[in-house]
Amino acid sequence: MKKQKIVPESNFGSFDLLSEEIVFLILDFLGENPFDKKSFSLVCRSFYAIESRHRKSLKPLRSEHLTKVLNRYPCVSTLDLSLCPRVTDASLGVISGCCKEMLRSINLSRSKFFSHVGLSNLVMNCGNLVEIDLSNATELKDLAAAAIAEAKNLEKLWLVRCKSITDIGIGCIAVGCRKLRLLSLKWCLGVGDLGVGLIAVKCKEIRSLDLSFLPVIHLYRDGELI
Repeated sequence: MKKQKIVPESNFGSFDLLSEEIVFLILDFLGENPFDKKSFSLVCRSFYAIESRHRKSLKPLRSEHLTKVLNRYPCVSTLDLSLCPRVTDASLGVISGCCKEMLRSINLSRSKFFSHVGLSNLVMNCGNLVEIDLSNATELKDLAAAAIAEAKNLEKLWLVRCKSITDIGIGCIAVGCRKLRLLSLKWCLGVGDLGVGLIAVKCKEIRSLDLSFLPVIHLYRDGELI
């Protein structure tokens, strides 16, 4: 009697025939609910890997898990740490080592415990940074501003309530960050006419400048006193 030939089942599913770009488009339609993408990633190993490469923004709840999270999502370009109040220089070192040139935006508006050392490490290793939010970093001084000045591609910078930064620090930023388009100096009580004047002279691309509650007496237009 002739034995029936058994054909092995294919290990490939329908999704294996699709390119990664098409699967990325499918993920785009899942919306903002993180649980939807979480469910997608749990379907199989290939979905798990694709979802990790698709995610471009993260908002961690705790800085202690940054190493694990950033290794899981290597293509992150936007990192929001506003829910992490304790971000140290070591934390910024982890971000610098994992994200490198991929990182374009970082929000540290509610984070503390880091210094100019961590910022310098971040800026030197993440050369494509275009947005930095350092609002409420009341302990940062002019050394931190000098570190930020090394971010040559920076376009948007928030320094709200950075009360210890003075005209000297703002001058460093004005000279180093020539591509600045938005700068918020709200409640920067150490900044006066000199710092604002340097921004007006050096940052020709500036489009938005928040000087709320500054002890500035004079205003500038096209780098000239008015």
